[in-house]
Amino acid sequence: MVGKVISLVGEADLITKLILLCIFFLSVGSWAVAIAKLREFRNVLGVSKKFMETLRTTGRPPGSDFWNRSQEIGPLAKMYAEAGRFLRRREDRGEAGSLSSEEVARLQSALEREASEDLSARERNIGFLATVTSVSPLLGLLGTVWGVLTSFIGMKETGTADLSAVGAGVAAALTTTVAGLLAAIPANVFHNFVVGRINSLAGEIDRFLSELVDVCRRGRL
Repeated sequence: MVGKVISLVGEADLITKLILLCIFFLSVGSWAVAIAKLREFRNVLGVSKKFMETLRTTGRPPGSDFWNRSQEIGPLAKMYAEAGRFLRRREDRGEAGSLSSEEVARLQSALEREASEDLSARERNIGFLATVTSVSPLLGLLGTVWGVLTSFIGMKETGTADLSAVGAGVAAALTTTVAGLLAAIPANVFHNFVVGRINSLAGEIDRFLSELVDVCRRGRL
């Protein structure tokens, strides 16, 4: 069956082949983005879990080995480091004791900015998956309509209404719809999965941010 489909594609006209080629590149691109994002989230969730387990168990973050060797220390560790820098700058100015309401607001703003930058990095290329989800079926439909149109034009020129004369052309055109769906369905699944991961991570960041601000109110971690 697959061999027959490949044979039909080989006999298709140039426009149909170009549409199939576009769908192919969109599909390859979506798989590349999806695999990269899956690896990214597996890494960031792993290091974030390690960071939180160590912090809650010992009351202190992981040692220097964690910070030096991890290329991606995770958003929670980045926020903790930002809070530490904020408090060190405060100590360098000779200030001690609990944070004022203005200092708490500045600290929270700095942590929110750090979290926002991290989430923005996680969302990079997600739009491409959404684009593949919406564009691939349309390209497939375009290829099918084009193939059916050219088949009917050929039917008119030959003066015959025999379906066997244009059946191969129609079948080749329908392969574009199949290809479009095969590209769009995995892209949609990956898109929804990654968006769910981002939303879950955002909720975890919000909870940790609130806890971190509360801890820092006393002027030290």
